[in-house]
Amino acid sequence: MAAQERREEILAAAMSEFSEKGFHGASTVTIAERAGISHPNLFRLFPTKKALFIAAIERMHERLQRGMIDFGHQNPENPLSAMAHGYHVLLDNRELMLLLLQGYAACEDEEIREVMRRVSAETFTKVEGMPGVSTADAVHFYAQGMLLTVAAAMRLPEIAADEEWARKFLD
Repeated sequence: MAAQERREEILAAAMSEFSEKGFHGASTVTIAERAGISHPNLFRLFPTKKALFIAAIERMHERLQRGMIDFGHQNPENPLSAMAHGYHVLLDNRELMLLLLQGYAACEDEEIREVMRRVSAETFTKVEGMPGVSTADAVHFYAQGMLLTVAAAMRLPEIAADEEWARKFLD
Protein backbone atom coordinates (compact mmCIF):
# COMPACT_ATOMS: atom_id res chain seq x y z
CA MET A 1 0.00 0.00 0.00
CA ALA A 2 1.25 3.47 -0.89
CA ALA A 3 2.34 5.79 1.91
CA GLN A 4 -0.44 8.28 1.09
CA GLU A 5 -3.12 5.58 1.35
CA ARG A 6 -1.66 4.38 4.62
CA ARG A 7 -1.56 7.97 5.87
CA GLU A 8 -5.28 8.36 5.05
CA GLU A 9 -6.14 5.17 6.93
CA ILE A 10 -4.18 6.34 9.95
CA LEU A 11 -5.85 9.77 9.83
CA ALA A 12 -9.30 8.18 9.70
CA ALA A 13 -8.47 6.00 12.70
CA ALA A 14 -6.93 8.96 14.54
CA MET A 15 -9.93 11.19 13.93
CA SER A 16 -12.18 8.54 15.40
CA GLU A 17 -9.98 7.90 18.45
CA PHE A 18 -9.25 11.58 19.14
CA SER A 19 -12.93 12.52 18.77
CA GLU A 20 -13.84 9.93 21.40
CA LYS A 21 -10.98 10.40 23.86
CA GLY A 22 -9.31 13.73 23.15
CA PHE A 23 -5.63 14.45 22.69
CA HIS A 24 -4.47 13.26 26.08
CA GLY A 25 -6.81 10.29 26.41
CA ALA A 26 -6.30 8.81 22.96
CA SER A 27 -3.91 5.93 22.52
CA THR A 28 -1.55 5.70 19.56
CA VAL A 29 -1.57 1.92 20.09
CA THR A 30 -5.34 1.91 19.56
CA ILE A 31 -5.01 4.21 16.55
CA ALA A 32 -2.46 1.84 15.01
CA GLU A 33 -4.76 -1.13 15.70
CA ARG A 34 -7.74 0.67 14.14
CA ALA A 35 -5.63 1.47 11.08
CA GLY A 36 -4.41 -2.12 10.86
CA ILE A 37 -0.72 -1.27 11.17
CA SER A 38 2.01 -1.75 13.72
CA HIS A 39 2.63 0.91 16.31
CA PRO A 40 6.16 1.65 15.00
CA ASN A 41 4.79 2.08 11.46
CA LEU A 42 2.38 4.75 12.70
CA PHE A 43 5.36 6.80 13.85
CA ARG A 44 7.07 6.46 10.48
CA LEU A 45 4.33 8.62 8.97
CA PHE A 46 3.55 10.78 12.02
CA PRO A 47 6.61 11.36 14.22
CA THR A 48 4.63 12.22 17.37
CA LYS A 49 1.15 11.86 18.82
CA LYS A 50 0.83 15.65 18.66
CA ALA A 51 1.73 15.69 14.95
CA LEU A 52 -1.00 13.10 14.37
CA PHE A 53 -3.53 15.10 16.41
CA ILE A 54 -2.70 18.27 14.48
CA ALA A 55 -3.05 16.42 11.16
CA ALA A 56 -6.45 15.12 12.32
CA ILE A 57 -7.53 18.64 13.34
CA GLU A 58 -6.42 20.07 10.00
CA ARG A 59 -8.30 17.33 8.11
CA MET A 60 -11.41 17.95 10.20
CA HIS A 61 -11.28 21.67 9.37
CA GLU A 62 -10.82 20.91 5.67
CA ARG A 63 -14.01 18.84 5.78
CA LEU A 64 -15.89 21.50 7.72
CA GLN A 65 -14.84 24.22 5.31
CA ARG A 66 -15.66 22.08 2.26
CA GLY A 67 -19.06 21.22 3.67
CA MET A 68 -19.88 24.79 4.63
CA ILE A 69 -17.90 27.36 2.62
CA ASP A 70 -18.57 25.58 -0.68
CA PHE A 71 -22.31 26.00 -0.04
CA GLY A 72 -21.77 29.73 0.41
CA HIS A 73 -19.91 30.02 -2.89
CA GLN A 74 -22.72 28.15 -4.65
CA ASN A 75 -25.28 30.69 -3.43
CA PRO A 76 -23.71 34.18 -3.59
CA GLU A 77 -27.14 35.84 -3.21
CA ASN A 78 -27.58 34.38 0.27
CA PRO A 79 -24.30 32.78 1.38
CA LEU A 80 -25.06 32.75 5.12
CA SER A 81 -28.23 30.76 4.63
CA ALA A 82 -26.45 28.36 2.29
CA MET A 83 -23.53 27.92 4.69
CA ALA A 84 -25.95 27.38 7.58
CA HIS A 85 -27.58 24.59 5.56
CA GLY A 86 -24.16 23.07 4.92
CA TYR A 87 -23.27 23.25 8.59
CA HIS A 88 -26.56 21.63 9.60
CA VAL A 89 -25.67 18.70 7.35
CA LEU A 90 -22.24 18.50 8.99
CA LEU A 91 -23.79 18.46 12.47
CA ASP A 92 -24.92 14.90 11.76
CA ASN A 93 -21.26 13.85 11.56
CA ARG A 94 -20.73 13.30 15.28
CA GLU A 95 -17.06 12.45 14.84
CA LEU A 96 -16.30 15.81 13.19
CA MET A 97 -18.23 17.77 15.80
CA LEU A 98 -16.57 16.01 18.73
CA LEU A 99 -13.13 16.36 17.15
CA LEU A 100 -13.74 20.09 16.74
CA LEU A 101 -14.54 20.36 20.44
CA GLN A 102 -11.55 18.19 21.34
CA GLY A 103 -9.35 20.58 19.37
CA TYR A 104 -10.55 23.49 21.46
CA ALA A 105 -10.20 21.44 24.65
CA ALA A 106 -6.53 20.76 23.83
CA CYS A 107 -5.68 24.46 23.44
CA GLU A 108 -3.68 24.47 26.65
CA ASP A 109 -0.90 23.10 24.44
CA GLU A 110 0.69 26.07 22.66
CA GLU A 111 1.26 24.33 19.34
CA ILE A 112 -2.29 22.96 19.20
CA ARG A 113 -3.64 26.36 20.25
CA GLU A 114 -1.80 27.99 17.33
CA VAL A 115 -3.25 25.44 14.90
CA MET A 116 -6.76 26.00 16.26
CA ARG A 117 -6.30 29.76 15.98
CA ARG A 118 -5.05 29.42 12.40
CA VAL A 119 -7.85 27.16 11.19
CA SER A 120 -10.46 29.22 13.04
CA ALA A 121 -9.10 32.40 11.47
CA GLU A 122 -9.20 30.77 8.03
CA THR A 123 -12.83 29.77 8.49
CA PHE A 124 -13.86 33.12 9.95
CA THR A 125 -12.09 35.02 7.16
CA LYS A 126 -13.81 32.90 4.51
CA VAL A 127 -17.22 33.46 6.09
CA GLU A 128 -16.59 37.19 6.44
CA GLY A 129 -15.38 37.34 2.84
CA MET A 130 -18.66 36.08 1.40
CA PRO A 131 -20.67 38.61 -0.62
CA GLY A 132 -22.83 40.81 1.59
CA VAL A 133 -21.54 39.34 4.87
CA SER A 134 -20.51 41.91 7.47
CA THR A 135 -18.10 41.30 10.33
CA ALA A 136 -21.08 41.25 12.71
CA ASP A 137 -22.81 38.67 10.50
CA ALA A 138 -19.69 36.50 10.49
CA VAL A 139 -19.35 36.72 14.29
CA HIS A 140 -23.01 35.78 14.75
CA PHE A 141 -22.70 32.92 12.25
CA TYR A 142 -19.58 31.57 13.96
CA ALA A 143 -21.19 31.87 17.41
CA GLN A 144 -24.35 30.13 16.25
CA GLY A 145 -22.23 27.35 14.75
CA MET A 146 -20.41 26.84 18.04
CA LEU A 147 -23.73 26.72 19.91
CA LEU A 148 -25.06 24.11 17.48
CA THR A 149 -21.84 22.12 17.79
CA VAL A 150 -22.24 21.96 21.56
CA ALA A 151 -25.91 21.00 21.12
CA ALA A 152 -24.90 18.21 18.74
CA ALA A 153 -22.27 16.96 21.19
CA MET A 154 -24.94 16.77 23.90
CA ARG A 155 -27.32 15.11 21.40
CA LEU A 156 -29.98 17.68 22.18
CA PRO A 157 -32.01 17.00 19.02
CA GLU A 158 -32.68 13.50 20.42
CA ILE A 159 -34.39 14.88 23.54
CA ALA A 160 -35.88 18.12 22.19
CA ALA A 161 -39.34 16.60 21.74
CA ASP A 162 -39.50 15.71 25.44
CA GLU A 163 -37.34 18.40 27.04
CA GLU A 164 -38.53 22.00 26.85
CA TRP A 165 -35.11 23.44 27.74
CA ALA A 166 -33.54 21.52 24.84
CA ARG A 167 -36.18 22.83 22.40
CA LYS A 168 -35.50 26.38 23.57
CA PHE A 169 -31.75 25.86 23.31
CA LEU A 170 -32.13 24.66 19.72
CA ASP A 171 -34.54 27.43 18.67
